[in-house]
Parts: sequence; C-alpha cells; structure tokens
Amino acid sequence: MSETTVPARVPMTAAAVPDEPRKLDDVMLAMDVVDTLRHRTRIVDMELNEEAREEQLIARLKEIYGAQGIEVPDRILKDGVKALAEQRFVYKPPADTFSVKLAKMYVSRKKW
Repeated sequence: MSETTVPARVPMTAAAVPDEPRKLDDVMLAMDVVDTLRHRTRIVDMELNEEAREEQLIARLKEIYGAQGIEVPDRILKDGVKALAEQRFVYKPPADTFSVKLAKMYVSRKKW
C-alpha cells in the first residue's frame, strides 16, 4: 500500500472560532422581539380604531349598493356590521356529543 500523508488538523484557537452563529442567534432573537412588539401594536391600533373601521365599512357598503342603484337605510347597514362583529355568520361545528357521534357513524357507514 502506498503511504499517503494526511495533513494534521490544526486545533482552532478561541480567537479563530467565528462568532457568526451567536451573532445570528442574537439577530434572530431581536427580530422576533421586534415582530412581536409590532404585532401587539397593530392589534392595539385595530382595537382602538374599531369605530373608524365600522364607519369605513358602512361607507364602502353604501358605495357598493349605490353603484348598483339599491337604496339601503343606515340602520340596516349598522345592523349588518354589528352582526359581522358578533360573528353571527361564522360556522361553529356542533359539540361532540353522543348524538353527534351516532350521526357521524350513521353517515360514514359503508352500507346504505
């Protein structure tokens, strides 16, 4: 067999070890903190400006219905925006009770 020499590994000193991973971790942590604070600020702004958003939505709805030639009273528009805020039109699945489980078993059976 031929003898080949492999260069010996030179141990890296503490000064030669790059600090990049630690700096990257610090940057990522700082970015996470900034994003969290920015998100919280946006949520607070949205909650504080809720009345202004409702007025803008009502104005936009008036504009849309007006463009179609439909006259809608303000009371109806306000009721619609209120119902939207109450999440009246959001689907909520039924609670997983015994009767719901029986109904699911009946529907998913293989033989009709």
